[in-house]
Amino acid sequence: MENLRNLTPAEREQLIKQGCSASCWDSIYVGNGFSTSRVRTCHFEGRVEIGADVTIGGITTHIKNYRIEDGVTIVGVGRLECDCLSSFGEGVMVATINEAGGREVPLYRGLTAQLGYIIALYRHRTEVIERILKMIEQDIATRRSEMGIIGKGSKILNCNIIKNTNIGEAATLDGVSLLSNGTVESTADSPTTVGINVHMTDFVTADGCHIDNGSALNRCYIGQGVELGNFTASDSLFFANSHCENGEACSIFAGPYTVSHHKATLLIAGMFSFFNAGSGSNQSNHLFKTGPVHQGIHQRGCKFASDAYMMLPIKNGAFTVILGRHKNHPDTENFPYSYLVDSQDISLLIPAHNLVSYGTVRDIDKWPKRDKRKGDKQDIINFEECNPFIAERLLNGLSILKELGAKEISEYYNYGRMRIKASMLRRGIKLYTLARSKFIGTMLNTARTGVEVDGSGHWIDVAGEYMPLSAMERLLADIENGTLTTTEAITQRLAYENTLYADYAHSWAIDKLTGVLGHTPTEEEIGRMIEMSIEAERDLKTMAEKDREKDKDNVMRISYGIDSTSEEDIVADFNAVRFPNT
Repeated sequence: MENLRNLTPAEREQLIKQGCSASCWDSIYVGNGFSTSRVRTCHFEGRVEIGADVTIGGITTHIKNYRIEDGVTIVGVGRLECDCLSSFGEGVMVATINEAGGREVPLYRGLTAQLGYIIALYRHRTEVIERILKMIEQDIATRRSEMGIIGKGSKILNCNIIKNTNIGEAATLDGVSLLSNGTVESTADSPTTVGINVHMTDFVTADGCHIDNGSALNRCYIGQGVELGNFTASDSLFFANSHCENGEACSIFAGPYTVSHHKATLLIAGMFSFFNAGSGSNQSNHLFKTGPVHQGIHQRGCKFASDAYMMLPIKNGAFTVILGRHKNHPDTENFPYSYLVDSQDISLLIPAHNLVSYGTVRDIDKWPKRDKRKGDKQDIINFEECNPFIAERLLNGLSILKELGAKEISEYYNYGRMRIKASMLRRGIKLYTLARSKFIGTMLNTARTGVEVDGSGHWIDVAGEYMPLSAMERLLADIENGTLTTTEAITQRLAYENTLYADYAHSWAIDKLTGVLGHTPTEEEIGRMIEMSIEAERDLKTMAEKDREKDKDNVMRISYGIDSTSEEDIVADFNAVRFPNT
């Protein structure tokens, strides 16, 4: 809005006739295109700025200290006010991952999954954290104001209280109960919606999210493409494309694609990503000694079966499926793609079983297709299945299984508070060996940028971005030495490192193949490894397809063809519903 002016005497008189009043009419400013015909039944407090084509009506209490931009509609609202010098939710500390504190991340409009990961999980790098928090505070300081903003084209309809909250462009708030001390980011291309009976205090949302159905959120960040419905959360961060309904979260770092759909499901004190919570799944972060100080790390692709329970601390490796109750604090990081099953209060590990589950194939295929973000995508997400992060741990698991299998023959083997059945150990070795060929060969066969980099060594998953630990160490050093002085610069560096992923991964694969061969591989040896990877992928895919065929067994047809007496009709009904395009 430009060229703001005071109301003319005629405009003021007309507004009074239309049920409007003000504590000081001289504090009401309007822009070009302002029309009195659109403003009715409202009391104005403090300074209020109104743009063109703004509709206001049915305000129960008042509008106080707000800048209302062009094309905004505010109808049926109880109270819209900014009553102090506000940061609009930014700077509020969120006790993520550990409910007792120690990993706090500030709410911030520029927050990304990667930046949040560094702040939460690198607390031992005290200077890094201090510098980042100072960068954020300096950025937030530029946006503190005694006036709130309602962005161009936004709609606020039938809401109760909107207090100390900035609303972005083209947002829709409909039936909201309370928004207090927050920021709703929104754009015309990626609008945010907040709906019926939502109650949010101390929050920041990114653009393109959807919050509805009585969700109650306190000290939360809601990222791009996130959907929350009838959900309760406190001290939690939800990043890109997470979707949570009906359950509860407390002190979680919900990385990209964290999903929970069921009632009586609690996610607490942990880090998740590409995750799915079964109905009634639960965790305990309180061992009744020193308080709720325990935490869980659930790496990419984990699933909790219905009624699964974990007593924290715990670490679940990538694509681990948890069934039953686990109280012995297992660590499956080096056994990706495994099942962890409760067997008479013992955590039974079935290594590599999820490698040949069709559910895993479906998950990996569906995630890129379900990216709801539009425009500038804040969180970096690498969807590559064959990556050094998982491959490194898979190779560790293969080595562990071989070492266990070389010991005295036994029906069961014990490892790290878990038990492995001998037959499952042998099968795990077979599957991990195939996966090793698939992963290394695939990385050798990936198109690269041609930049010479060293991707050898330990790899990390930075909340969706795979990278060598060495690259992260360089980034942290550049924060400490003052090379990177803004969060934007940090984010740009992370984005640059992501462009080098294929080069890093190829370097890692070459290093591993060199270790196997005892010398730098020739082009012929690399080609042979790629051929082996194709064969291994085919074998694993064949086993996954066999797993898929189990969904066509006779027992799966129970409840189909309900009024049919012929097997042919039952099969026809089953196929029409389950496999209509085959």
